[in-house]
Amino acid sequence: MYYTDNYNTFDEWLDLVLCGKEQVYPSLRIPYNEWVEELIEGIENKSTDYVKELLRCLLCPITRGIDVSDYKTFLLLKDSDNEAHRDFAKDMFHSERYKRLENGQDAWEGLTWILELLPHSPYKAIRALESYIYSQPNLPDDRIYGVDQSIQIIVAKFIHFENSLEHLTNLKSVEFEWLIENLYESMGYETVWTTATRDGGKDVIAKIERTDGEEQVYVECKLYKTTKLDLTTVRAFRDVILENKVNRGVIFCTGYVNDNIRNFDKRIQIWTFEDINVLFNAHLGSDWVYRLDILIANKRKKYGKQQQSISKHLTHEK
Repeated sequence: MYYTDNYNTFDEWLDLVLCGKEQVYPSLRIPYNEWVEELIEGIENKSTDYVKELLRCLLCPITRGIDVSDYKTFLLLKDSDNEAHRDFAKDMFHSERYKRLENGQDAWEGLTWILELLPHSPYKAIRALESYIYSQPNLPDDRIYGVDQSIQIIVAKFIHFENSLEHLTNLKSVEFEWLIENLYESMGYETVWTTATRDGGKDVIAKIERTDGEEQVYVECKLYKTTKLDLTTVRAFRDVILENKVNRGVIFCTGYVNDNIRNFDKRIQIWTFEDINVLFNAHLGSDWVYRLDILIANKRKKYGKQQQSISKHLTHEK
């Protein structure tokens, strides 16, 4: 495959693509897999603005020479005296690529609008890119490679971003529960915080309509600093799930969980901090640690009066 010889490093290639004054090939994808791997390895040291600028290059709208040539062929067939040629042109015009060119647009639309989803909703950005690949027949190879590289970059920068456990262990238990409820809401679930309703045995009930019916999930939140999750706790949670005949249960635990407990019952999924951090990054945004106050304040505003009522009731019981 022909590559232009005006660059020798990733930085040189990127500078040329950003400048736009010289012809660069390839320009819609990073030329070498080794460069992609090196970029991802050091992605935590790259700013969000830098990463977005790179993604902007990989996801820009494009019109290749072959697109213009194909469109000219289509026009010739459409205006041909040969009926078979005209019929063939009618079939060709179902292609959105030709309609875009007819309207003076690029043959292949850009995907830079997904940058609006970063850093707050990287999972949605990835889903959008994947949907684009599935929905567009005959995509140029460079576009496919470029989108795939973009997904790898988004995952590395915004989802597998490491945060400190202390951001969670400094919270109150109820605030952790609110944060988990936020997580499910961001994933499209309808939620109920059960502490507010005094519905024991679970902290959050999450429901969502799927194509095969409604899914209902019971969620238990264990904000531990050094405590280990024990089998008694998991078994009691399992009993609540069985008694209420729900689809499955999820335990979010910031403490230690051994493999035996993790595999105790396939109906119960247990997420530890490493998993929780990835989920938060994916659905709440990689900057969730900087927005904790806002996320919690919104829940406190929603549940404040209910919480005060519960506290008074519990004090009276004591």
